[in-house]
Amino acid sequence: MKSIDIIKNSILEINSQLKKKDKIKFNKNFEILGKKNNLDSLILVNLFTTIEEKIKNINGKEIVLLSEDFFKQSFKKNYTIANLEKDIDKKLKKK
Repeated sequence: MKSIDIIKNSILEINSQLKKKDKIKFNKNFEILGKKNNLDSLILVNLFTTIEEKIKNINGKEIVLLSEDFFKQSFKKNYTIANLEKDIDKKLKKK
């Protein structure tokens, strides 16, 4: 399964638990972190842990998305779903 599909399925799962105003839009330009972001930090953590779990279940690989490097890098710029896809692909290639 492609990383973008894992992200999409994770967003659908998280969105099923959220009010309409809090839902994550599945769009590669949607800002997860940045000036236009209005995601609650708990929603963000739930999204990332859901993605990590799905990757482990599907690929048998453990990755950590919320690392110190992630926070250093992502707060310097707008971090979108497209950036998340690239980061997942990089981490999966390393494993």
